[in-house]
Amino acid sequence: MIKIVEKKPEKLGDYTLLEGFPGLGLVGTIAVRYLIEKLKFEPYAHIESDFFMPIVRIHKGLPIHPSTIYINREKRLLALISEQIIPRTGVLPLAKAVVGWAKKKGIKRIISIEGIGTHSEDKREMLYGIACSEKAKRELLKNGIKPVSEGITSGVTSMILLELSKQNKIIAYSLLGNVKVAEDYKAAASCLNKLSEVLKLDIDTKPLLKEAKQFEAALLKQLRQLKEAHENVRKFEESAHPLMYT
Repeated sequence: MIKIVEKKPEKLGDYTLLEGFPGLGLVGTIAVRYLIEKLKFEPYAHIESDFFMPIVRIHKGLPIHPSTIYINREKRLLALISEQIIPRTGVLPLAKAVVGWAKKKGIKRIISIEGIGTHSEDKREMLYGIACSEKAKRELLKNGIKPVSEGITSGVTSMILLELSKQNKIIAYSLLGNVKVAEDYKAAASCLNKLSEVLKLDIDTKPLLKEAKQFEAALLKQLRQLKEAHENVRKFEESAHPLMYT
């Protein structure tokens, strides 16, 4: 069961949905969270599902939903971010739910931010893109983003792109920052700079680069705590409900 619960439903036609789930280099998580904070997005909706682990992060004394959608009405932007890594069994159902909701609300574009690992010796911060359709591919090229011609992608974003490849109303693509370290804030900043150019957002990423170590340390601590909590819950459930063998 997956349900997207809006605080107060609004018309979201002509909005762009930005998506950043935890992934390679934490690029999407770092970039989208930074965007939410700097552009002062407000909570708009949350996702309810029984595949989420019973773990809730506390922020400013209040519980945070495992997966939340934020809104910036002035910029006509939505931002979807997850506090948990999505389990394999929840990837396809979540992607279908997000796509179904986006279609219902009339959202015009979905941009995912992710990391990509390459073996290039080029020291420049390269950007790549994966499009859901020829129309989306043309938008990538128009904005100077190199489409990935051959390769493999995975996770929620891959399934969102696949679902949206079956229609031609919503333009969807991924921005992929070239990941060189485990927590790549430079790749996140590179994606944000391009996003700022595409959507005319005027995002200043210098603070992200300057405060990167502190930002990363806090983010890594949170993800580590979530991982430990996942493991503790799993061990508890196994001890309370031992596996039966026949």
